[in-house]
Amino acid sequence: MPYQIGAEEARWLLASFEDPSKVTWTLPEQIANKLAEGIIRGVYAPGQHLQETLLAETFGVSRGPVRDALRILEREGLVKIQARRGTTVTSLTRKNVNDIFEVRAALYGTAAAALARQNSPEILALLDNGTEVLSHALDEGNVDQFLALLYRLSMYLADAAGNEYTRNILFSLGRQTLSLTRRVMMIEENRRLWVANWKAVAKAIRKRDPESAEEAARMLVRTVHRAALEVMEAEEAGRSETRRVAHA
Repeated sequence: MPYQIGAEEARWLLASFEDPSKVTWTLPEQIANKLAEGIIRGVYAPGQHLQETLLAETFGVSRGPVRDALRILEREGLVKIQARRGTTVTSLTRKNVNDIFEVRAALYGTAAAALARQNSPEILALLDNGTEVLSHALDEGNVDQFLALLYRLSMYLADAAGNEYTRNILFSLGRQTLSLTRRVMMIEENRRLWVANWKAVAKAIRKRDPESAEEAARMLVRTVHRAALEVMEAEEAGRSETRRVAHA
C-alpha cells in the first residue's frame, strides 16, 4: 500500500499480527507486545490480575523489565496499575465502550470526508487494494488475519487523511477495544457487515462525496459499536447464568 502509518503503530502491528523479528525492540517493549497480544486474543481476560513475579518467571526475566512493560500497557489503556492493588487487565464498562466508539465514529467520519476531498490516485489505489485483500481474508475465514487487516486499513485511512492528532487518537482508542473487536469479529455475519461498510466508504471517497463518505465511515464504526454491545450483553448473561448455577 502506498501509505505508511507511523513508526510506533507499524512496529506494534508487526509484533501483534505479523513477524516480530522484522523490528528491533527493547526488552520491556518485547514483553509489552506479548502481553498486548495475549490481552487481544483473550489469554488475559478483562479484570484479570497480572502478577509481576509470575510474569517474570514466564518470560525468564527479572521484575524490572516486566514492571516497565506494564507501564507501557498502562499508557495505552490496556491495563490499570493501582497502588497496593497491583495490575489488572482493563475491563471496559458499557459507558467506556459507548464513549470510545462515539469519538471513533466522529473522527473516522472526519478522516473519510477529508480523503473524499483530496481525490488522490494513491488513496484510490489504497482503497482498491485494501478492499481486495480484505475480501480475500473474509473468504478464508481466518479471524486474526481479518482483524489485522481491518485494523491496518483503519489506520492507513486515518493516516492518509493527514491529521496526526486524528490518527493518534484513533490508534489509541482502536487498540483499547481490539480485544472486544476480536470477539465481535468471531461472528461471520459481523465480518461481512464490516466489509460491506468498508466498500461503502471506499465508494463514497471514489465519488468525491465528502458527506456520503463521512456518513458511511460513521456507519462502519456504529455497526461495530452495536455488535460490541451485543457481545458484552451475551457475555454478561453467560456469567450471570454461571453464577446462578453455582449457587443453585
